[in-house]
Amino acid sequence: MSLELTAEAPVLDEEAPGAVTVPRSEEEAIGAAHRVAAQIAAITREHGREGELPREQVRLLSESGITGIAVPKELGGLGASIQTIVETVRIISTVDGGVGQVLQLHNVMIGGILASPSEEYRRFFAPKILAGERFGNALAEVGGKNKLDLKTTLTGHADGSYRLNGRKFYATGSYLSQWISVGVASPTGKGPGGVVVPRDAPGVTVIDDWRAFGQRNTQSGTVIFEDVVVPRDSLPPPRKPVRTGLTRAQILHAAIDTGIARGALEAALDYLRNNARAWIESGEERITDEPYVIKQVGELQNAVFTAEVLLRHAAQTFDRQLADPENEALQTEAILAVAHARVQSDKASLHVGTHIFDLMGASAVQEKYNLDRFWRNARAHTTHDPIRWRLHVIGNETLNGEVPIDFPLAPENRAGFLNK
Repeated sequence: MSLELTAEAPVLDEEAPGAVTVPRSEEEAIGAAHRVAAQIAAITREHGREGELPREQVRLLSESGITGIAVPKELGGLGASIQTIVETVRIISTVDGGVGQVLQLHNVMIGGILASPSEEYRRFFAPKILAGERFGNALAEVGGKNKLDLKTTLTGHADGSYRLNGRKFYATGSYLSQWISVGVASPTGKGPGGVVVPRDAPGVTVIDDWRAFGQRNTQSGTVIFEDVVVPRDSLPPPRKPVRTGLTRAQILHAAIDTGIARGALEAALDYLRNNARAWIESGEERITDEPYVIKQVGELQNAVFTAEVLLRHAAQTFDRQLADPENEALQTEAILAVAHARVQSDKASLHVGTHIFDLMGASAVQEKYNLDRFWRNARAHTTHDPIRWRLHVIGNETLNGEVPIDFPLAPENRAGFLNK
């Protein structure tokens, strides 16, 4: 890294975290996530604030220390397990799926940084992560044959540096971040690459133009790069691609949807206990004594419980795989376990978010309760990565013994990837 040019890059004062409390154990990290979730919940319930930039929410995330728990012990961090990182994202997503996605994306971006083969690169960023600085993404683009058909480029300059130029969308978390991970067409022409640049570097423009009916506060809008200077020694060293390259992202997506499902059910239970009335034909004084209501609550609880069990199992399996990274059988087991968790979390979030309204009555649709946010968030987030392809991975391995790859590859590139 070019320490002289980038180490002191200023952060945005408005979004910069204050004093950070670094969790000393995984139990403390989980406790911190619960405390932050309780604070965020009060904001999320307000329908009128749902589309606002989540300035207060992301500051709370950073100051709690949960944005830095992935930093390994040798770099001064906690070195939290995947299971704990996943659980923090799930907990935050129970109260706000959008803020959960910001935390998810941050963890994916720093996961790549902390896995760098360069010790200097890791040591440059680790203190910043521990200080609560957040990482957004600028990976996807619109207009190409798919979102990773990249036109953003790094071109060489006479002084030996590079210039970054391009336009991105779906740039989750970038508006309120301190750093942006950018996907680029490789200068060598051998495929996509990436670089991390300061959010406030000259030539970087971040636009708050994400307008969606769900996940409204993820800041997933536009980022423009115009002749952004990237020193040669700021380029991340190349990493060998691995079969489980997107497993971290996949399991954290499952954590978001599992959290949304649990949040929807808990909100419905609170409404049933405190606001809803028994149906006249039931003969019951309380709606919570209606047998059909009890049965359907059982069905919803079963859907959420199953998602949580599969998520926990997948996280434990992924932790085992990371501890033995060359074990191909464990790679397969981790990819499949995460795929199963993704499928069930997708189903649970949509099912619960929809069917809680079967129980609560007409008053529950009033905007003041904002209970539709769970379905809207689930519906928006589950479009991110088509679940049909997780089912394809599961089915193709089950039926044909096809080796699963958790990486976005065209079929013609699979053989070459597996032979690396």
